[in-house]
Amino acid sequence: MNIQTIRIAALCLAVVATPAFAAELTLPKDGWTSWQVEAVEGAPEWCCWSGRGDSDASRASCKLDQDSGNFGSRDKQTTDSVRVYARVAGGMVERLRVLSATCPVEARTPIHELGNVAVDDSAHWLTALSKCQGTDKNDDLQENVLAGLAMHRGDLAQNVLTDIARGNDRAETRKKAIFWLALLRGTAGAEAASSAMFNDKDPQVRQHAAFAITESKLPNVAQHLIRLGNTDSDGEVRAQAWFWLAHTGASGAEEAITAALKKDKDDQVREQAIFALSQLPDDRATRALVKVAEDRSLSHEQRKRAVFWLAQSESEGAQKYLETVLVGNVSN
Repeated sequence: MNIQTIRIAALCLAVVATPAFAAELTLPKDGWTSWQVEAVEGAPEWCCWSGRGDSDASRASCKLDQDSGNFGSRDKQTTDSVRVYARVAGGMVERLRVLSATCPVEARTPIHELGNVAVDDSAHWLTALSKCQGTDKNDDLQENVLAGLAMHRGDLAQNVLTDIARGNDRAETRKKAIFWLALLRGTAGAEAASSAMFNDKDPQVRQHAAFAITESKLPNVAQHLIRLGNTDSDGEVRAQAWFWLAHTGASGAEEAITAALKKDKDDQVREQAIFALSQLPDDRATRALVKVAEDRSLSHEQRKRAVFWLAQSESEGAQKYLETVLVGNVSN
């Protein structure tokens, strides 16, 4: 065992064994412990469900000791309180789940109940636990710690997640924090994710942030993605910006993507821009691709690529256009 591993283990033991932030959160050295806190505004009603769709789903008991299960939220239902479930073995936290307070659960061992806990006390405890996660082996626990923080009401949880998104040494950790900020923390979280999209040193993190803000409540997502597509130094980031812009279905997306197709100097970005046009909603994709196919200012290969994506479409307009092209070629 190396020094770093020893330090991580010692810190995780301290989280459980000492009342560092609140006496209410001193956990037993073995077994499950649970407590309840206020949820962030608009928090989804996370639980386990017997069906996959909103129409046929019914609430089911979550088996805390199992990884499998149809876990998530349904029909945009929200909750104002959540329960944190932590399992300790030998004095170290090895599993964490955060669920709607009304979600039924099952565990193989009795659950030690702490009752209602001040939200900042719980957020402090999760923050300390997040610092234990120093290896890839802890990714599942780390994911649940960050998701749990995102579900906690108040500025403390918001600030901790923002700090992690900006400063954590591991790119994967920053990506997770950015996602949960964008998904659950309203406009403030979305703005933090947008900041990472423009400023993170790692292009893969910037790509991930571009996806994350499309899941957020940011009112001007399209403008942010257009800016990213026009300014980022990395070609793959620019390409992803156009892809996610198309998925937003924002008004004017096709014009911005077509402009990038004509001016970006990276061949791969131009190719991906044509693919992005194929991801526009409904007939907008067909119209945009037809314009590219008929634009003689573009290269022969680019126009062929547009025709290729038209051929992949199931829209009636795309099929009619291809029939017209085929008839014209036969006539010639």
